[in-house]
Amino acid sequence: MLGHELWELLSTPRVEADRKAGVPEHELATRLMPALASALESLVRQHKVDAVWLSGGLACLDGFEQALTAATTKLDRPVVLAASPRFAPVHAGLRLLKSSVSAREALCLDVGQTSLKCASRETLQVFERDTTVLPRLFIGMPRPEDGHHITAAVRFLAGALRALPRDTSVDALCLALPCPLDEALVPGGCTYGWEGHSTLVADILAEARLPGGGEVLVLNDAELAAEAARGDSRLASHRRILCLTLGFGPGGALLVRD
Repeated sequence: MLGHELWELLSTPRVEADRKAGVPEHELATRLMPALASALESLVRQHKVDAVWLSGGLACLDGFEQALTAATTKLDRPVVLAASPRFAPVHAGLRLLKSSVSAREALCLDVGQTSLKCASRETLQVFERDTTVLPRLFIGMPRPEDGHHITAAVRFLAGALRALPRDTSVDALCLALPCPLDEALVPGGCTYGWEGHSTLVADILAEARLPGGGEVLVLNDAELAAEAARGDSRLASHRRILCLTLGFGPGGALLVRD
């Protein structure tokens, strides 16, 4: 996109680089818009969608909504920003559990590559990633042979689950990971470097030592964002919706209603 990979132009590292270069806070969102508008134009045409839904931490930048409106006027279809861009997916995860298993005490952990968002019925917390403990291992970089980076990541995720206050035993958990997952829940690549670690989910659950038991729903974080879009009343009349998460890097899912 525009001579680069999209994540290089539309990502947390791009924003961090702009901040270090002295770009004023109110200009950060505007600088992302050429890449976002170009990507949307291409994706909307490719997937024949009739609406776009956006979430993620980058959408919380100062002036993002105004810049988005100006940048997408020629798209000729609605571009809807989540009412709570950073937390819409994690809230959707709780609703999904409660509607499917009637959970009394559900937890949802939305794993980002910059931070974790963890929610229960009454509590929402954010756990920032400490890159001195969990350095970003970009795809193509060598992974530590002893696997200590996976152990550290498991402890980080499990610690967030243990830290969230709750009144009763947990009877349902939604775990959204920032990577591809195959049918056996073997994870693909992301900056945690855990691709191919076949027991990742089991390791997280064992380390968390959550009281109680019940259903565990594991999915990709963009899929959870699409579930949030499904519940957005502003999109009730739309059948094909492109859902983009804008965080450490852009992720996407296509919501198609029957």
